[in-house]
Amino acid sequence: MNRDVTSSRAIWYSVLLSFLWFAGCVQDSPPSLKERTISQLLESLKDEAPEVRRTAAESLGKIGDPRVVDAILSLGHDPEAIVREASVQAMGRLKPTATDGVLALLTQSLEDPAESVRTAAVVAIGEIEPGARLLQPVVGLLRSPDVLIRRAAAQALIQIDSSQGVSTLIAAGRDSDAEVRQGVLAAVAEWGGAAASSWIRERLAEDPSPGVRAEAAYRLGLLSGPDVRAALESTIAKDPDSVVRRWAKQRS
Repeated sequence: MNRDVTSSRAIWYSVLLSFLWFAGCVQDSPPSLKERTISQLLESLKDEAPEVRRTAAESLGKIGDPRVVDAILSLGHDPEAIVREASVQAMGRLKPTATDGVLALLTQSLEDPAESVRTAAVVAIGEIEPGARLLQPVVGLLRSPDVLIRRAAAQALIQIDSSQGVSTLIAAGRDSDAEVRQGVLAAVAEWGGAAASSWIRERLAEDPSPGVRAEAAYRLGLLSGPDVRAALESTIAKDPDSVVRRWAKQRS
């Protein structure tokens, strides 16, 4: 297809849907107009131009009609990253019931080779809040040989109720990558509560990464008790990194 035609079609769909969306016409219009718009967009999900498929997915997510969920799911294997990203973003906006298909899309997207898709999946998981059903597949990704996938999984686990898997998270807390360790620590602190205090204090004292120690200091500051205060005071006195000391001081 001619590039100019492709761009024109993408722009046309974007302008049309932006007008309908911001003017409130899609939601408040007569059923016939809304149905025609949705039907047109669903057909555009099959267009050969990725810009058109992306625009259609984004617009369907904004319209928010739950009937389009299955059509959006079909884009999970689209060859273009911009389309896969748009499909995940749309799913987050639609907030569907966490069916097996939805969970599969989210988990698969955390493993996507494109960082933009992985990031979109983390955000969508937070919006959908799928609960413990997604926990095991995501925890499994912490064992991926790809550090970027492990990082995305760690960030996603902060969004999911991981209270039933804290021990598994702790086991992943010694990852070779500091960013993964920091994400895991945040997830443990988020869902482990006071019971995770001992492990977080250990990470504050022993982790070689200032970023992880700073995260530990921040998280400990949300807790209370003599052991927490002692750990923070020790950090203020001994930690070689000024940022870590500052967090500990703010939270002590």
